[in-house]
Amino acid sequence: MYLQLGCTINQLNLYLIAMKKTGIYLNKSVYPVFLFFFLFAFGANAQLKNMDSLPGKINLYGIKNQSPLLFIHFDKTIYSNNENVWFTAYLFNADYSKYKTLSLALIKDDSRAILMEDRFVISNGLSFGNTFVPDTVGPGNYTFIATTNRLVNGKPDVVFTQPVTIKTGDQQSYTASLNPIDTSVSGMQQKVMLLVNFSNTNSKEIPLSVPVSYYVGNASQPVLKDSVKTQAGQYIFNIPSKLLSPGNNNLHVQIKYKKEVKDISMALPVAPRPAIVRFYPEGGNLVNNLQSIIGWEVKTAAGNPMGASAVLYQDTKVIDAIETNSYGIGKFQLTPKGGSSYFIKLYANKKDTLYKLPTALTGGPSLSLTNAIANDTLTVNIKDEQREKLYLTGHNYKQVFFTTPVNMTTTTRRIKFILKEVPKGLAQLTLTDSLGRPFAERVFFAHYDQRVPLKITPDKNEYTTREKVNVKVKLDGNMPDSGFVSVACVQENRIEIKKKNDLESYFYLTHDLGDLPARESYLDNSELDRRFLENVLLVKTWSRYTWTDVLKAQTADTVKNHTDLIFKGIVTLFKEQLKTPVVIANMKRPLNPVNTDQTGHFTMSDDDLLTESNKKTSFIVEGKNTQDYQIHLADPYEVLNKTLAKNLIPKDYSIIKQETTQYIQLPDNEHAIHLKEVKIKGDNDDSFFGMHANPCGDYVCRFNILNCPNHRTASDNRPAVAGEIYLIKGQSQRYWGCWIGAKNESVLQIKGIYDMQEFYPSDYSQISPPTPEYISTIFWKHQLKVSSSKESEFSFYTSDITGRFKIVVQGITGKDVTYGESTFNVVKAK
Repeated sequence: MYLQLGCTINQLNLYLIAMKKTGIYLNKSVYPVFLFFFLFAFGANAQLKNMDSLPGKINLYGIKNQSPLLFIHFDKTIYSNNENVWFTAYLFNADYSKYKTLSLALIKDDSRAILMEDRFVISNGLSFGNTFVPDTVGPGNYTFIATTNRLVNGKPDVVFTQPVTIKTGDQQSYTASLNPIDTSVSGMQQKVMLLVNFSNTNSKEIPLSVPVSYYVGNASQPVLKDSVKTQAGQYIFNIPSKLLSPGNNNLHVQIKYKKEVKDISMALPVAPRPAIVRFYPEGGNLVNNLQSIIGWEVKTAAGNPMGASAVLYQDTKVIDAIETNSYGIGKFQLTPKGGSSYFIKLYANKKDTLYKLPTALTGGPSLSLTNAIANDTLTVNIKDEQREKLYLTGHNYKQVFFTTPVNMTTTTRRIKFILKEVPKGLAQLTLTDSLGRPFAERVFFAHYDQRVPLKITPDKNEYTTREKVNVKVKLDGNMPDSGFVSVACVQENRIEIKKKNDLESYFYLTHDLGDLPARESYLDNSELDRRFLENVLLVKTWSRYTWTDVLKAQTADTVKNHTDLIFKGIVTLFKEQLKTPVVIANMKRPLNPVNTDQTGHFTMSDDDLLTESNKKTSFIVEGKNTQDYQIHLADPYEVLNKTLAKNLIPKDYSIIKQETTQYIQLPDNEHAIHLKEVKIKGDNDDSFFGMHANPCGDYVCRFNILNCPNHRTASDNRPAVAGEIYLIKGQSQRYWGCWIGAKNESVLQIKGIYDMQEFYPSDYSQISPPTPEYISTIFWKHQLKVSSSKESEFSFYTSDITGRFKIVVQGITGKDVTYGESTFNVVKAK
């Protein structure tokens, strides 16, 4: 039986609405690049005639939970201190006119400390950013947290996180390691030795002791915390075993010597505890005498995926042997019998722990799919011995795509649906009775084959150092299409699989399903990827949504209080409250002054704070005796970032084995800037000023680029001179200097909201410096137009780093999101 599905909302109208309300003004042309995504943004707002109906309930629930989606393409996941961070942010499902500012903060995973925070312009749902990892940021695991200026009911409208690793390129005076001595879980204490080894062999210069601080467990609520000192480069920790439990068993150690700080951690063994085993009958329930497919998932007591094998019992009889894959996910078939109990026992389990399967229902319908990964057709199998009238609804908890009656004239029905009007991505089937009471549910992925692939073609597979690379990119889909993408070419080992993120997988999978097991790809059309995703969809449900909540949805639930973060300040005179209003001059935007009220209070819009990338903006009270006034401004993003950092739950990457700080050291031939480098201090007010800058903080690099981020610390930089012509924002322009005010309370100088910063790749055909240039990101482009009708081209030069490099391209088209990769090798020039 074939059914062609009809959408409850006319998609043509959605396209017309999207074209009227938005359009990306890029490269002086109107390009409605986000057209596709308004299917999701506006679909939930359609008015239905009967809001008490099941479609109406889902529609209300969709409006209640509707939120934007934010994704950020970072150039890599491993950075060093003194290194640039390049990114492009993509915002979906939003009224783009309301979103003005992107806030980005770098959080240390263990302490939740904020090490860096900046703000960037959002325009038409896009933000192009560049920031810099200060030298004060020590090596370790970190997370970038991004949000916007919009709040809903006092909370961020949208949040995006990206885990990263910070390593160091500095010459290290010492290394540290944690070495298990006696970590038997049966002992009263676990002993771990800290060894600190200094590279200087002169014993007179090696300190007798080094201060060490440590804690066990979570930084905010540690089970043990103390400060000690090493003796002769050693210290032995004695950790009471009774304090340790799964997920609360990490030893975190920080060593300080002069200005050199190192963090190291190790997971301590805990007494064996039963693994966590969960069962997921397809459709939601087991039914006696009906064959079911059961997904099962195995995790350690700490919650980490665990590959396992087991035997399946019916009462006391072994009836099958089952296993999971290496990701801890598997499936098996079972036809339960009334009066019997079913359970499994894991192989190699030291304890005879039995895991009972859910009790089977005595009757009722069951729902299964031949394949949950569907292209244009979905095959649904329904079984019901009672032969009652059922209803099958296809939806995504935001929008109903179809509701069709199913008359069970026989005990088994197989229905094939043509998914013509169902959008690509995750969707849900819910089987109900006439009152909307659910019997079974199942997630599926529609139009899996409808990718917009990218063809990325370097002109060679191998290059020498400082050789030109020419690359062609083209949309390789079956239909005419065009769009814009961000492009990175980075050293391949600077992208960790365990922290890798991509727009396509995030948009269609992880944003809804949460973290997935680390893999190179999730949505390739290979049989391996399809099989992996089939298993995932069997055990992963849309945990943020529940059918019970859907049925409770009311019109009142859709009311939201949208507000914006606002900069508020006060001007005082001799530190006393004003009695008359004053005017605050904006030195960056003199035609946009800020007026106070009679008491000196004022607000600033985001536009008042716009400035060039990594530059401060300055304000001063107009008129006479300006030095007598004081200007104070509260930054709302600082408060918000502290809350986000406090609530961050980072993934734990600690392992139970010897740990050493050597892994945080970049090899000598991979330092961002190898020779004659200058340190960038995070606590310096002028932290983004380059070497040899003028009083304004402006400098010119060897390629005549003003404030070139790639050569921020190069020793051959020169101060920018007013009246000279430099390359500014990709064009030759005259530099006119800047205004410099006194550094006191009468002049407010703060980090502004940054405009786009261009990436300037090295051109060794013009200048080839004699000193090595170890640059891991050799190309970045915030926005490149791509098309299916012709190839787009770009070029750059390799640096002095050898090995494999990866080109990562991702972005948006008129039909979909897109993602692609390509690699090439670099060898040392002879």
